[in-house]
Amino acid sequence: MDYKKSQIGWFILLFLTPIITLLALAYIYQWGSNPIPFVLFVVISIIFIGLTSLFCKLTVILDGSTLKLIYGIGLIKMDFELEQLERTEIIRTPFYYGFGIRMTPQGNLYNIQGPKAVRIVYFKNGKQNSFMVGSPEPDKLKSALDKISTRDQATFLQ
Repeated sequence: MDYKKSQIGWFILLFLTPIITLLALAYIYQWGSNPIPFVLFVVISIIFIGLTSLFCKLTVILDGSTLKLIYGIGLIKMDFELEQLERTEIIRTPFYYGFGIRMTPQGNLYNIQGPKAVRIVYFKNGKQNSFMVGSPEPDKLKSALDKISTRDQATFLQ
């Protein structure tokens, strides 16, 4: 395994956990003149707990020439074959790109925390593709990806 890093989605945890707690307290103590009904409480709780469990962490694994991205408890997974890696670059994503899985003009962004990401440009089926992976340590991820590119060039020259 060339690289493995998990990062915690603190924004999601710090934002949704208090909402879930307040929702539970509002139901238990029947706050307000029109308290929340049980069915609505259950539906909203399931949505918020589901979002929290799906996006509470992002694990990035580089194994050979396959980059795996695993969100949260593992229900959302993506595999990218990077056999024809062209280049990588460290970029700073604008704040409005947000967190999670986003479509941007530079390609899809897979991010869970922070403004730094590694942009990956590669060829697949003769077509150039690119995407970005947010990382708290973009230098290490870029270095691991660049080793793939060097390895591919060495194989090509032989």
